[in-house]
Amino acid sequence: MTETLERALAPLITIGSFCDLGMFEHPVGQPRPYLSCLYVLAKWSFFTYFCYYPIFINDLWDKKTYIVDFVPLITITLVLISFCRFKELKMCLRELDIVDDTLEALGMPKEYQRLRNWIIRMIIGWILYIFADLAYHSLYIIIFIPFSDILFFFYLMDYSFITHYPVYVITINVLISGTILGLVHVYTFTL
Repeated sequence: MTETLERALAPLITIGSFCDLGMFEHPVGQPRPYLSCLYVLAKWSFFTYFCYYPIFINDLWDKKTYIVDFVPLITITLVLISFCRFKELKMCLRELDIVDDTLEALGMPKEYQRLRNWIIRMIIGWILYIFADLAYHSLYIIIFIPFSDILFFFYLMDYSFITHYPVYVITINVLISGTILGLVHVYTFTL
């Protein structure tokens, strides 16, 4: 049974920390800032230098600018903002927990297990979205791009995942924000 709001939101926060939207917390409540900073720096340095930078250079060489080219820049900005605001997110969750304790004292039951199950369903839906997107791109590659080497196919699949990774990060950020705003909405209209 889930006893606290922070434990109910733990799966979503953990997935968000792997997508660089917060700090790693191995025992819940104990952030690991050095490990998190190193992980974010290594991951986004690799993505930027080996993946996004060649795309930007190619587009600048061709004197073209696409809206899709701004998505990695927006995502890096989002990661930095989320990383800096992680402490405020934890404070917000503690305040929501206090409001929930007050509502329980007034007679409203806590439904953390239901919230946790809902969050797990959202995470499963997010993972299915990623797999469906990758399946779509793999079918596109198989049908429209002639290739003779299986390694080239895996290279294109990896390239497809890396170029769409910022969209997946933005999606999980929207899920985290929507969940917390939904909780605030529920607590606001039950008082």
